Amino acid sequence: MQQMAGRFPDEVIAATLNRLGLKTGAGNTWQKNRVCSFRQERRLPGYDPSQAEAAGLLTAMEAAAKLGIDPRTVRTLIQERVIPADQAVRFAPWQIRGEVLKSPSVLDRVRRIKTREAAPANRVSGDTRTLLLPGLDGPE
Repeated sequence: MQQMAGRFPDEVIAATLNRLGLKTGAGNTWQKNRVCSFRQERRLPGYDPSQAEAAGLLTAMEAAAKLGIDPRTVRTLIQERVIPADQAVRFAPWQIRGEVLKSPSVLDRVRRIKTREAAPANRVSGDTRTLLLPGLDGPE
């Protein structure tokens, strides 16, 4: 929680802690009010959206809106390392620096996605219609 405090709203922290399978000291699931109480007891900062905005950080949802693509596509581009992004902890929302969305590699990839242009593929010679399985002979 310490890594996410101040960076995310309490309900997002609660959802992340629940996805991680973590429970409160009493064995309960996390809820917004429990995160808030825990933060206050430990004197952890509350969420301030202006800090994320000032740092130029976006979530995957916000990046998707700016790029005009689906958030799932943004997550795919993160997995493919087209869009560099960080997570405070596993299952936390992705944080993306706004300026990376303007990079030529990201803009080109988004353009190809929107126009449904195929990404450059490795050409394979020979019969690509036959599935070869290990341990089995090729086509006869």
